[in-house]
Amino acid sequence: MKKLLLIVAVITAFSFVSCKKDRTCTCTYTPGGSSVSTTSVTTYNKSMKGDARLMCMSYTESDGTKMDCKLK
Repeated sequence: MKKLLLIVAVITAFSFVSCKKDRTCTCTYTPGGSSVSTTSVTTYNKSMKGDARLMCMSYTESDGTKMDCKLK
């Protein structure tokens, strides 16, 4: 039983430490009918992957058009 508790404690500790790191969101927007695209890069410092993904995928242009964003 003590070994099981130790293993669970170690796994839990690693999960909290390794989850937060710097994440980069790259967004590209090409206006309709245009061959010129605009790219923006945003870095989220010490963020969890799920939180950074939600923020990255929520970007929109001022006219409400969704941008093509990818989290790296």
